[in-house]
Amino acid sequence: MESTTVIKKFHEPPKDLTRTRLMTIVLGVFLTLPTLILFASFLNEEGDQELVRSSTQPQPLHPLIKNACTNTLYPSLCFTTLSSAPATSKNTTTLHHILEIAVNATVSSVMDSGSDIKALFTYQDLNSQEKNALNDCMEMTDQTLYELGQAIDDLHAFPPSIGDPHRLYTNLKTLLSAAMTNENTCIDGFTDLEEADSESQKGLKGHLQSVLTPISGMISNCLAIIKYMETIALRDRKIMNTTMPRDEFPAWMTAIDRKLIEMVPKIRPDIVVASDGSGHFSTIGEAISTAPNKSSNRFVIKIKAGVYKENVEIPREKVNIMLVGEGMNSTVITGSKSFVDGFSTFTSATLTVVGDKFLARDLTIINTAGPEKHQAVAVRVTSNSAFYRCNFSSYQDTLYAHSLRQFYRECTIQGTIDFIFGNAAAVFQNCLILVRKPSPGQKNMITAQGRGDPNQNTGISLQNCTIVAAPEFPLAERRNFLTFLGRPWRNYSRTMVMKSYLGDLINPQGWYKWNKYSTLDTVEYIEYLNFGPGSDTRHRVTWGGYRKNCSEDIAKQFTAEVFLHGASEWLESIGFPLVHGS
Repeated sequence: MESTTVIKKFHEPPKDLTRTRLMTIVLGVFLTLPTLILFASFLNEEGDQELVRSSTQPQPLHPLIKNACTNTLYPSLCFTTLSSAPATSKNTTTLHHILEIAVNATVSSVMDSGSDIKALFTYQDLNSQEKNALNDCMEMTDQTLYELGQAIDDLHAFPPSIGDPHRLYTNLKTLLSAAMTNENTCIDGFTDLEEADSESQKGLKGHLQSVLTPISGMISNCLAIIKYMETIALRDRKIMNTTMPRDEFPAWMTAIDRKLIEMVPKIRPDIVVASDGSGHFSTIGEAISTAPNKSSNRFVIKIKAGVYKENVEIPREKVNIMLVGEGMNSTVITGSKSFVDGFSTFTSATLTVVGDKFLARDLTIINTAGPEKHQAVAVRVTSNSAFYRCNFSSYQDTLYAHSLRQFYRECTIQGTIDFIFGNAAAVFQNCLILVRKPSPGQKNMITAQGRGDPNQNTGISLQNCTIVAAPEFPLAERRNFLTFLGRPWRNYSRTMVMKSYLGDLINPQGWYKWNKYSTLDTVEYIEYLNFGPGSDTRHRVTWGGYRKNCSEDIAKQFTAEVFLHGASEWLESIGFPLVHGS
């Protein structure tokens, strides 16, 4: 049983914990007297009397810092973070430099948070699910540091005076959007535990929120600074004509990669997996472990027909992995981890993809836990990835499109509650979406998009898809269950459904509110030129953020060539059929 002392420690965190952490960030990163003076000045302006007032006048902030911070959601935090930037001439202070300072300060804060989270393991009476959730937080902290490190590398390797700044901005937004998503994912794990058993919680969620909320604010400010940089660049006509030439591909795609999927029937794989022992390995996990780390070349693993009962992970160091099955109905990977059986949503996936530049085709991935086991993910993708002719099957939380850029073409996705969810920039093109029969009392929610900031370049786009009931969910049964296109997971949730067939099971309201997680005026939910019995929009929701139609120009923003931020040429070139335009 939890001791009184421990309970008090978690339920009564210091009232000024957030402010104290911000002081630690600034003092740890910028140890200069002018910084301390300026920091004290900002806190005094907000009525904070804990710091001793200084009689020395603070240095004036550079005009660029003032302008950049004014355009953020958290200007006071922005001023504090950037207070070490010298008030010098415009020749020595640039927005590029200011952004780098902000990202570096965020790194320092994330490193501190990792120590805070690690310390929570020392408290007594943590059950296995709480420990699992803390482990997820540690993994997300590490992933955040990795993504922020990539952003800093991009800033160093891409000086603003050369090259295409538009590509730099989109890459930075993708990385920072993913980093912010990681912070939310940590909290989500404890939200799930709280909903399952609210009486036995130890205050872990509240404590972690106090630790991670300032980090999310810092990342949000970085995203806002990038938006401001884009605005300046557009005004100065520096990023006009930024579309990539048709013969140019993203830097992470080689000429050999571009031929691989086109030549799948003839391709010679690096390793063959066969459940009957006729290949190099009998399990997929063994094959992945032998793949080279951080390879610059594509490593192809062919998986022969058969059923593979294993939970497969593509770890971060396994870059450029490609899984090729012998057909959606022939090569099947199954697992059965679920929330009810003690696994977090984040770790319940049958296939987990973290390694970058991942490709898969002609596979089925199933979580067999069943609807009574609640969250049971078939695939979780924390990676720039593409899937072609794959089948993802579970009930609740089937496909976790967690973060970064993802493309799904001619895939089948089956589930019940929130079964396409996450905060990646994810495009589903020509996919079959099958709604299954849920447990009694449940409602079907096809999507649950988790965009939490207006400057994140994320969302779910369903283009030319077919949304119907699964064969085992006949009309007589589905009259007893409501089915919606989705519900908003966060305040800026964004989902587009366009040119898709909507079956008769779609409720006339179309979408379902989720007040616990979002405000309905700031979401972005759009339907465009859909057809079928469920496409009638006359009785749709009246949210401020919902639109039952839009211009063609807006619809094009949700197509693969635009929404995936420069990945369309790569996708098309490697043999993934791609529909251009809306």
